[in-house]
Parts: sequence; structure tokens; C-alpha cells
Amino acid sequence: MFGLPLSTSLLVLGFPLFWILYTIGFLLLTRNWDNEGDER
Repeated sequence: MFGLPLSTSLLVLGFPLFWILYTIGFLLLTRNWDNEGDER
């Protein structure tokens, strides 16, 4: 892609994609967590 080696293309496109998926997963896992201070 764009004359770059395959490994470079995977790093350039793969890291942002991984980070976006990681963030979405984190938000989905933590959206139902209750604040620990609210239970008192």
C-alpha cells in the first residue's frame, strides 16, 4: 500500500484500529459499573 512494505502498512493501520477497538471494548465493559462511593 502506497509503496510501503507490508509490515509498515500493518503497523500504520493496525495500531489505530487496535486502539479504537480497545477503547470501545473498555467503554462497553465499564458502562454498567456503579460508583463505589454511591452504595453508602
